[in-house]
Amino acid sequence: MPVYLFTAHAYRSWAEDHPRGYVQRGEGLQESNERLAHWRGANARHEPARFDRQLQGIIMEAVEAVVVERGVRLHALAVTPTHVHILASFRSPACTCGASKFCRKACEARKFVETFGVRAKRKMGQAVAKTMETKDRPWFSRGWDLTPVRDRGHFDFLISNYLPKHKREGGIIRVY
Repeated sequence: MPVYLFTAHAYRSWAEDHPRGYVQRGEGLQESNERLAHWRGANARHEPARFDRQLQGIIMEAVEAVVVERGVRLHALAVTPTHVHILASFRSPACTCGASKFCRKACEARKFVETFGVRAKRKMGQAVAKTMETKDRPWFSRGWDLTPVRDRGHFDFLISNYLPKHKREGGIIRVY
C-alpha cells in the first residue's frame, strides 16, 4: 500500500530570499535571491497567506472530508501558519505499472494519488476563502510536493519526529 507525504504551502510563504533557497516551478531548487524576492513582493497582488488557529482547524476539516470522500487512509495531518502536511496511504488496485512500492507517473494508481492531492488542496482553499469571505484571492501557492514514504523507518520518523516539530511553529498536529 503506497504511502505519501503531501505538502502544500500558503501563498507567498516561501519567498525567493529564504535562507535555504526557493523552488522555481519547472526548474527545482534555486539559490536564495533577495533582489527577486523584493521585486516579486512589490508586484504581488495579495499579501502572503497565513493560517491562524481557526483557519488551521478549518483546513483540517476540509482534508478529513476529502479523505472520506476518496476512500484514502489518513495517518497524520499537520497544519501550520505557512503550510500543510498530509500523510496518507492509498490502496492501488488500479496499478498498471507493476512497481513494487511506488507507482510510476503514468500509472493509474499514481494518477489517483495526484487527483487526491488536487482535490484536497482545492477544498482547503475553498474552505479558507469561504471563512475569510474572499474571492479570487490565492490561499495556497501553485503545485505541491508529493514525497513517497520509502519504508517503515521513514514512516515512523515522520510520525514521531518530523510532524510533531510543527507544533513549535504554531501548528496543529493530529495522528490518526
